[in-house]
Amino acid sequence: MMSTRSSVLLTVVTVTLATGPIRAAEALILPQTLEREGQHHLAALEYRRLALGETDAPHAGRWYWLAAHAYAAGNDWPLAGRMLDQAEDLAPLELAVPLSWLRAEQALAERDWASAEFYFESLGHAADAAAWREVAHRGRAAARLYRGDIAGAGLGLEGEPLEAVENYAAGRNRKPWVGGLLGLVPGLGYGYSGETGNALRSLFLNSLFIWGLVETAEDDQWAVFSVLAFAEFTWYSGSIYGGIDAAHRYNQRRLDQAVKRIRGESRPRPSPVLVPVLTLRFDF
Repeated sequence: MMSTRSSVLLTVVTVTLATGPIRAAEALILPQTLEREGQHHLAALEYRRLALGETDAPHAGRWYWLAAHAYAAGNDWPLAGRMLDQAEDLAPLELAVPLSWLRAEQALAERDWASAEFYFESLGHAADAAAWREVAHRGRAAARLYRGDIAGAGLGLEGEPLEAVENYAAGRNRKPWVGGLLGLVPGLGYGYSGETGNALRSLFLNSLFIWGLVETAEDDQWAVFSVLAFAEFTWYSGSIYGGIDAAHRYNQRRLDQAVKRIRGESRPRPSPVLVPVLTLRFDF
């Protein structure tokens, strides 16, 4: 199936400062440079400094939203949440759409699937643009899939995201108890979940220890036998528990891969290319 990649620019917030567009453009230079260099926390501090220097509440709220986005890019979600609280207090109506989106992303990062679904639902209701609604539908599907609602995950989707949900529903998870049972034979539990490297390692090491036990027993080297027996017990029990853990890892990988396909590779990102207007760019 052929796919096209396009960019959609949506104007969501205006960041004209009291001092005018030129000063707004100048103010953005440093934090944007820091973000491009991957120094997200420093960029967030710059946005916070700009917010503190604002006398207009909605303008300050927009700077706080940019600070939240910078913290989120650095995976510091607690601080991102604090900045979102500030932005919501100062500009709740002007920032309803971007606030809902970043709140939803925070909930996903913190594995709060119910909250993520709620915020994506809110985003879908608040958004007028089709690109935002697409983001909302995909995110809601991801949250539902993570909490086990496979049937609900497909609602509102079409194309590749819907296909990803259907493929996930048609697939099968590995059963941890089967992985543990197969782990009684070293390596089989890992092999059941597709972890060939761990399976071969488990088989080799357990075989080596068993060979050592036989050799030391035949030579009456009981001290060495005791040490090897303890080590073999550890590795053998590890084979059983490893088979259980491998099944859990397989199931998580399968789920994460489905969610990745549902959400796509790109995310909205601030792109203030039209200062003093801040836009969000979508790449699909």
